[in-house]
Amino acid sequence: MVLPLASLGTWAAVPRHVLRSFHGRSHLPVHELSKAKVEETNGRTRPLPKSSSNVQFSAWRLAHAVKKADCLRLPTAPIRWLGATGFLLENAHLFDWGASDWRLNEGMSSFYADFSRTGLAGRIAQGMALLFLEDNGYAYVGRFENEWRQRAAAQNRQWPDGKKKAPDFIAENAKREWVLAESKGGFSSLGKKPPIKSALKNGLTQLDGWDTYMKPQPIKSFAIGTFVREAGDPADETSVIAFVDPEPEVPDNPVEFPKDAVRRANYATWLLLMGLDDAAARLRGVEGELQQYKLPLLTLNGRQYAISVASVTPRYPELSSRQFWDDFRDLRFWPFIGFRNGIDIELVGLDLKVLHTIGATIQSASASELMALEPLERRDTPTDLDGGTFYGSIFSDGSLLGALRLGGRGVPFPDFEWIEVKL
Repeated sequence: MVLPLASLGTWAAVPRHVLRSFHGRSHLPVHELSKAKVEETNGRTRPLPKSSSNVQFSAWRLAHAVKKADCLRLPTAPIRWLGATGFLLENAHLFDWGASDWRLNEGMSSFYADFSRTGLAGRIAQGMALLFLEDNGYAYVGRFENEWRQRAAAQNRQWPDGKKKAPDFIAENAKREWVLAESKGGFSSLGKKPPIKSALKNGLTQLDGWDTYMKPQPIKSFAIGTFVREAGDPADETSVIAFVDPEPEVPDNPVEFPKDAVRRANYATWLLLMGLDDAAARLRGVEGELQQYKLPLLTLNGRQYAISVASVTPRYPELSSRQFWDDFRDLRFWPFIGFRNGIDIELVGLDLKVLHTIGATIQSASASELMALEPLERRDTPTDLDGGTFYGSIFSDGSLLGALRLGGRGVPFPDFEWIEVKL
């Protein structure tokens, strides 16, 4: 019997101090700025107003958000298989989780070349924007441009004149209200003030008018900026999230969106990440024959989650098969020294009730069962279970990302339950 252990990632080779940093927790204060002051040439936004709230997060919750943002941006790219978890492990040296507010380690604001630094800061900012939206009740998120283009093409509509870019996200809350969001951000150079005003002004420009080109119309838009400072920076300002939320404008020949568009986009993205590509396409409305999937179940705090292994190599369906887990559990010895104290397997998953609702929606010819869903309680704390420990994050949409530490000498593997679902 040969198990594809290499495809489980490089967890066993990860230094322990890196793993400890990955279980850190922190927060960022949130400051709301005036749209008028941001847009005025001489408008003053400093000193920043008193923070209106704090976004609290663990490293796992941030990893979850970055991975979700990556997949929304590039739903068919290999980046979804590389995973934000690996990305954050690889870049664990960047972050100081012990500061009163979240910080970069000393010297990290200029550690990378300009292009690499901008891309990295942008991914972090998009993840933080999703955390901001979730904290404000917007559990369901789609990539706005993808969704708008799909509906516009079906309705024979052209890209609006004068528009070069579209906002990053469209999001929905439990009241079925929609918002648009554009993310900006960067790493602040030592002792310098980050360009909060100009970044948010650019965000407002990118948002401008898009709410008028769709129906139902979003209730507001958010320009969200995340600016992270170094530990030891002498500046008075902390690392921050700043935002502006302009009111909607008068509709102008809008493109019609179905009421469940955002929820379908949200869950189709996560099905892709779980390797259920055909099911994701059917949820988006692509015709195809239903398939029967058999998935392991993980029970955490009284809730069940259908899971799959987040492979670092495309298409290892056997990693979520019953044969794989049975063989893995039945190993009588650990052939590699690094695995003798157990192994951490990266998982992605969905709340079982949510997955059943997705199945009912795919099989329904008319009504969308997704609209009956309510946001769930989110969690991001370690949870012990028989034979292992789960470290990770569960979002309010029911999506799960984390690592399951299993086994080790003398420790039995958990005996998973299994579920068959038609999607």
